[in-house]
Amino acid sequence: MNLGFILIQLLGLVPSVIAFTSLQTGNRKRILALMLFCNIMWFAHYMLLNAYAGVMINVVGLLRAVLCYNNDKKWAESSGWELLLIMLYIGGTVLTWEGPLSALPAISMILTTIGLWTHDMRKTRMLFLLNSPPLILYNIMIHSYSCFFIECCAFISYIIAVYRFDVKKYKVNAIAKQKDDILTED
Repeated sequence: MNLGFILIQLLGLVPSVIAFTSLQTGNRKRILALMLFCNIMWFAHYMLLNAYAGVMINVVGLLRAVLCYNNDKKWAESSGWELLLIMLYIGGTVLTWEGPLSALPAISMILTTIGLWTHDMRKTRMLFLLNSPPLILYNIMIHSYSCFFIECCAFISYIIAVYRFDVKKYKVNAIAKQKDDILTED
């Protein structure tokens, strides 16, 4: 491997590490601000790899991050924006089509867009969990090894976040409800 390739991998690694840790904050606004920064770095990373489907999803991702960050404001609250973003991901895939591999980033970003648009962090975490497998496959196929590795780690992070904030909380609430039911039966 030459130095240029290593630097390209590092350019993909930094935003990947940021994205990997972002869901552990549990703060929607912070996640969205970090994603804006990540999109800029990933744009450059995929451009240097000549992975144009990856470039396109990050161009749309910049718009998505701005809209999702502001979707509690009147000008950005319309679900029409969400539909526009989904259509832009599909259109970007058509423009950069090089075969079925080109669809994987769009599938992932559509899931992420739906997850970010909602204010329900449980749904956001679940959709992020589902977005990882297509990106894992895409990154390995285009030789973005740093993004592949971190996406695998992110997938684990999403599993942990779902467990911490959803499964574990559900179990605690279910146990508390059982205790309440037992107490009210007496």
